[in-house]
Amino acid sequence: MPNLKKIYSALMMTAALVAFVPFAQAKVFSIPSEDPVATVNAPDEWEPSETDTGIEMTSADSGVYIDVSAVKANDISAAVAATVKVLAGQGLVIDLASQKTTDSEKNGLKMHDFLFAAKDEDGPTNFAITLVETAVADKYLMMTFWGADEAIAANDKALKEITGSVQLTKR
Repeated sequence: MPNLKKIYSALMMTAALVAFVPFAQAKVFSIPSEDPVATVNAPDEWEPSETDTGIEMTSADSGVYIDVSAVKANDISAAVAATVKVLAGQGLVIDLASQKTTDSEKNGLKMHDFLFAAKDEDGPTNFAITLVETAVADKYLMMTFWGADEAIAANDKALKEITGSVQLTKR
């Protein structure tokens, strides 16, 4: 007769290791690198690279692009305009009239989502900006997403891990 306590212990250890694996393969980035307001985990296979204000990364299949930056409240419009201009140079056409806005709270963080229909060389795609309130009165974390429905679905687990890893550094 098998020892149920040993089996249970082995299952719990396996579950703990499986739950830990995604984070063991991720690198933690401070946003921005100097005087950070938050940290975010980026899976190594997502090819993360630091920018002046945070990080950008593309999924291993090149289907999803994410930029995570710290922005001052009074610079949000300029940051969004700059992002739209840069991505337009990469072939993204955003339908600004399609904007849908939602507010939510995830992991204790207040988030403001701005979703847009868009298209690129491969056809219809999605473009979204999420502003995350930080503990610094005049700063937000700006998360920019670009990807087609299929790519988002294929990278769903990693996307949830990335967004779920956001931690404020100042309280």
